[in-house]
Amino acid sequence: MSGHELKKSGDTYLDPSITKEYINDITFPAEPSAADDLKRQEAFNTWTRFMDIVKLNVSDLKLNTWFKPIKAISLEGSVLTISVPSQDYYEMIISRFGDIVIRAIRSILGDEAKILYVIDPKTTFSQEPELLENPPLTQETGNVTRAGTDQNTFDPNFYRPGITAVQVTPESDPALTQKCFLNPEYTFENFVKGKNNEFATAAAISIANKPGAQYNPLMLYGGVGLGKTHLMQAIGNQIKAANPQMKIMYLSGPDFTTNFIQSIRMNKAHEFERFYKSLDMLIVDDIQFLEGKESTQDSFFQIFNSLYQLKKQIVLSCDKPPHQLEGLEERLITRFQWGLTVDIQAPDLETRIAILNKKCEKEGFNVPYEVLEFIALNIKDNIRSLEGCLKSLLFDAELTRSPINIDMAKRSVLKFGGIKNRKQNIDISVIIASVSKYFNIDESLLRLKSKQQEIVHARHTAMYLSKELTSSSLQTIGAHFGGRNHATVIHACKCIEEVINRDPSFKDKLEQIKEMLLT
Repeated sequence: MSGHELKKSGDTYLDPSITKEYINDITFPAEPSAADDLKRQEAFNTWTRFMDIVKLNVSDLKLNTWFKPIKAISLEGSVLTISVPSQDYYEMIISRFGDIVIRAIRSILGDEAKILYVIDPKTTFSQEPELLENPPLTQETGNVTRAGTDQNTFDPNFYRPGITAVQVTPESDPALTQKCFLNPEYTFENFVKGKNNEFATAAAISIANKPGAQYNPLMLYGGVGLGKTHLMQAIGNQIKAANPQMKIMYLSGPDFTTNFIQSIRMNKAHEFERFYKSLDMLIVDDIQFLEGKESTQDSFFQIFNSLYQLKKQIVLSCDKPPHQLEGLEERLITRFQWGLTVDIQAPDLETRIAILNKKCEKEGFNVPYEVLEFIALNIKDNIRSLEGCLKSLLFDAELTRSPINIDMAKRSVLKFGGIKNRKQNIDISVIIASVSKYFNIDESLLRLKSKQQEIVHARHTAMYLSKELTSSSLQTIGAHFGGRNHATVIHACKCIEEVINRDPSFKDKLEQIKEMLLT
């Protein structure tokens, strides 16, 4: 770019008008003269004015991270010499801020002004942690000798919290494809499918069978502990099993940011970007952690574009729909929506019981159905808590060598926040009486097999509240309604949930009945 010149090693310089003798005159003389001091002072004054202009055009974060570490060395006519810590740093300045830099320096020194960059590792980055969080990446332009040092070789190990170092140069490590950090326990075979995740599961299987063909990127969103991580890694594991040579990387949003920061600190930002662009598949969990991190987003944007253009599969997860990510740049949100965005909802009762059943089979325990049902009734929104509660129960049973029963399950459920704000002394017969009174229906009719719409609706409401406000099993609840089975109770609860979805005002009616019961 015109106006930018990079000092190279040996006798070769990009600007033919700058002679070897001239360069020698400005390159760190052993004994600075008064003239040198004057040049440095003039350079400092010019750089101060330069910074005043630049800060009007970039954010404080970018100014502090990328411009404050630069040192002005000398001013010779209209050529300002500055030092930067690395070639990556130089390339980033040129590619991201080049136009701003040239406009600023020419507004001070005139239309013929140029900047000569000297790469000096002694030039330090900002020491403020929050400013180190977001350095962007750049394009490769060639090798440069660092001032005062031999040319550095690339140390391929980046820091990854809680995991061994990541080898980031595929060429230097043929076994790189084995270091994708996928958990082999996460497979489609042991993933419990339900109505809450059926679309996400279908999309995941489609991608696993033919990565990069459609649904690229795949964005899974939903609350914590609903199976997003399991499903994402199941995709990676199936592709890995079928194509061992493929380079697949799974990591979380925070890990991506940490690796990115570390690459900048090591002056290896280019190698970092090159590694991610060399992948065949990238899986990033909890992408929402990139919110507010401008330069990390900029880096991810470049990596995303490169992989997408090469038809490499990208799988992402988030805790909310992409359009609700307030701290994420619009250009990223738009790209996340290029493929398929699917939500994973909280599992319904049947799915929760199936999850617990599968876990018991895996652990080799035979747990009574009513105990599993009790846990599933009381822990609804989080699969991790659901499985954690079961593990706690199994541990207690092993430790005390006691039979697993409802009382033992209650203790485990309480540890995981279940049975909150419930009055356990409410009797189902009281619920039936209150619902009958509210709907002005004889309570005996709720126990009969009447199919009149108003009676069926009242019966469903009473069953729903019985499940909601008591710790009784579905079988016990059904027994209070003329000996109906647990499947009938499940159906009744689903019917009421559908009514709530169609008519949100019905929630108010339920609250009115609850007030009658709980006061």
